[in-house]
Amino acid sequence: MDILKILEDSGNDLYPEDLDFFETELDVCEDFDPDYISKCKSIIYSLRRWMYGNEDVAQEETSANGSNRKKLDTGISVSISDLAPKEANPVLASLSSAEIIRMEIISLRELKSYKTEFKKYVGQKEEIDAQFVDAHYSMFRPWELNAIISLKQMPEEFLEKYFGALDHDKIARYQKFSEGFFMKHYSQMDPEVVLKHGKNEWRKKESMSKQLEVFLRLKGIRI
Repeated sequence: MDILKILEDSGNDLYPEDLDFFETELDVCEDFDPDYISKCKSIIYSLRRWMYGNEDVAQEETSANGSNRKKLDTGISVSISDLAPKEANPVLASLSSAEIIRMEIISLRELKSYKTEFKKYVGQKEEIDAQFVDAHYSMFRPWELNAIISLKQMPEEFLEKYFGALDHDKIARYQKFSEGFFMKHYSQMDPEVVLKHGKNEWRKKESMSKQLEVFLRLKGIRI
């Protein structure tokens, strides 16, 4: 995505949330050289002055303006794509689904009810699945990753790949996995959570394999 070209060609059609997104991209992406970043930020600064009347206008004072970012005092999350439909916004039209999701998550992080609204958002967003999280892992904060695994089922391959980074109690309580996975990670997960509160059918004695039954007996756990 050529941020400079978008700013130069469509600057007057942009929304404040677009400028926030571009600034984040410029700060975190290593593909842009210093001169490019400087030119972009100079235009962004000028556009903000134009949008708000001058550079001293406080963000909260402009939140009532229909063109700026929805502030989060209401406790209601609003999709950026809802605020500015693609057909009405040249920036959204040029963004991928992943980039739009990233913008929306950045917006959610400013909410007072961020954690509650993030969970609602993930629950409603079908695109956020194991494949998406794996491809865009760095997009999410640790708490967000754990919120996702408490809401959506992930394949065992995903749980294995990111086991060291995820909350083991949430894996034990909310995810479905094989007996083999449980035995492999027995020392890292609370067996009581897995066997009494987990989602696996095999935790019931009548569904448990003889191998796991023997394994647990050797660990001193009665079923």
